[in-house]
Amino acid sequence: MAPHTPATHGIFQNVLTLDGEVIRSAEQTIGYIHRAFEKLAERRPFYQIAPLTDRMNYCSAPINNMGWHMTVEKLCGIETPKRVDYLRIIVMELARIADHVICNSVIGVDTGALTGFTYIFQQREAIYEIFEESRGARLTTNMGRIGGFERNFNEAAWAKLRQFIKVFPGKLQEFENLLVRNRIFMDRTINCGPFSGERALAYGFTGPNLRACGVDYDVRVADPYCSYNDLDFIIPVGESGDTHDRFMVRSQEMKKA
Repeated sequence: MAPHTPATHGIFQNVLTLDGEVIRSAEQTIGYIHRAFEKLAERRPFYQIAPLTDRMNYCSAPINNMGWHMTVEKLCGIETPKRVDYLRIIVMELARIADHVICNSVIGVDTGALTGFTYIFQQREAIYEIFEESRGARLTTNMGRIGGFERNFNEAAWAKLRQFIKVFPGKLQEFENLLVRNRIFMDRTINCGPFSGERALAYGFTGPNLRACGVDYDVRVADPYCSYNDLDFIIPVGESGDTHDRFMVRSQEMKKA
């Protein structure tokens, strides 16, 4: 099931034994190399590695950029000003929303509903327009620099950000209304792929996948970075760790971002 070679999206092999549409057993092989990031980084100076991090998860590339910059800053003992921290938080939360939009809309597609996908993707485009206005790139942004940013947000970027904040909550609610109480969607996601908290921790789950299993852990709160300790926000958690809980945790995180 799914691609599993080093040259394609998938990073693990999943050998399934099926009985009709029921999975009777599954055997996973993990550890396929993805993007060859570590090898490529061996012969490059610190400042040339940021574009490589874009490709580690292009759905939320700026988070990878910031993660690398902060790693180098920690290594070199560089302390950034609050303005840099807050700009990074804004960018990372926009990227988080864009990533969650992809995850949740694709879940809708996989359960047979395409309309929500095409509708909510307009909001993802709005985020990319903010990135493009402020950095000149949409998907693989190479955003920021070690110690800060290469340029300030211009007024057009702030205007687009204010417009997004105004419009997005209503659009997200409309998207949820298409799916959350839809009987077909519920039947195909509730009790689908459930994980216990203990199993999720043993497997090394992180982010919404871990929190959907009932584990109240968010690194932004447990080990704050980039001035996240200045913010107060609720950590959404699920109960059963199934597909429906994962969908709802991401949805709640978009509302709290």
